Amino acid sequence: MRRLLLGIFTLSLLTSCDDGNIIVTNFDFEDSTLKFCEGPDKNVIYATNNNDVFESISLEFNSNQLPVDENGKLLPPENGEVNFALSGNNRVVYRIYNSEIPTNYFCSVVPPSQPTVIEEWISGTGATVRVASSFTDETGASDPDGDGLKNSEEGWDPTGQSHLDTDADGIPDYLDLDDDGDNVPTRSELANSANDPVNDNGLRDTDEDGIPNYLDQDDDNDGVITRFEVEEGNENNPSTFQTAQGIPNYLNKEQTQELVHEVYISHDIKRNYAYSILIDNLKFTKQDGSGESIQFQVYNLGTFRESGIDFAQCPVMDPDCN
Repeated sequence: MRRLLLGIFTLSLLTSCDDGNIIVTNFDFEDSTLKFCEGPDKNVIYATNNNDVFESISLEFNSNQLPVDENGKLLPPENGEVNFALSGNNRVVYRIYNSEIPTNYFCSVVPPSQPTVIEEWISGTGATVRVASSFTDETGASDPDGDGLKNSEEGWDPTGQSHLDTDADGIPDYLDLDDDGDNVPTRSELANSANDPVNDNGLRDTDEDGIPNYLDQDDDNDGVITRFEVEEGNENNPSTFQTAQGIPNYLNKEQTQELVHEVYISHDIKRNYAYSILIDNLKFTKQDGSGESIQFQVYNLGTFRESGIDFAQCPVMDPDCN
C-alpha cells in the first residue's frame, strides 16, 4: 500500500510536465491481502494500511455483480471468472486518512465519522474489473473432503488429469466423502475404536483381505456389499442395521440379509477459494478539483480468500441427485 502512496506522490510531481494524464504500464500490487463486506446496496472488497501512512483502497460494486451466499460469503463466479465495467456504483477508491483506520470502517452500515479523509482518488469510467476464482485446496497437503486423508494420500494428481476414483462415481477420492461408495463415510471407516484387524499399512481391514474398509465395498467379505446390508428406511446408513451380537450387519459375515436399493449418502462438501482481481485501464482522478489523474493499463488489486464455500457433488449413479 505504501508503494501506491509513493507512486501517487511521485507521479503527481510529473503532472506539471504533462496535461495531468499519466500512463503507468505496470504497477505491482500482488501483496495486498483483501477483505470483503456485503452491504445492503453494494459490496466492497478492500485493503487497509495503518503502518506509518493511514490509507485504503476499495472496490465498490453492485451486489448483483458477484454472487454471495446466505452467510455473506463471496461465491465463485459460475464459469470461474466474471468481468464488469467501472461505472456508477462500480468504482475504485483510494483514500488517505488523518489517523488509524478502524477494522469496521468498510463493514459498518453507517461508516464511522473518524478518521477524516484528507485525500481521495476515485476511478472514472472505461475500466474493466476481472475477478477470477481458483481453488486453494488443490495441494498435496490439503483435505477438501475432510475425511482425514490428505490429497496426496487419495490419489490426487497435481496435473488434474488422472485423479483416483475408487468407486467410479465421477467424484475423485480426494473430494469424495465416501471413497468406496458403500454409504459409510470414509472418515468413519478409518476410525477403529473396535480394534478391528488392520492391513499392512495399518488401516482398518475388518475382513483381513488386505483392502482397507474405506476402499472395500464388502467390508465383512460375506458376499453382500456393504451398501445393501441395511434395513428399509435406513438405506443410507449401514452402521445402524444390526441383527445380532451388537455388530452392524455390514461388519458381521454371519449376517447376509440384503436390501437392494439406489439410495446414496450426500456427497456435498465445502471448499476454499482465492479470488484474484485485476482492473484494465484504471484511471484515478484526485478529488480536490485539481484535475490530476493517474492511469494504469493493468492494475493488480490483490487477492481475496474465502473458505467453507458449499460445493455440491453428485455420484453419477445416484438417480435422485441433481
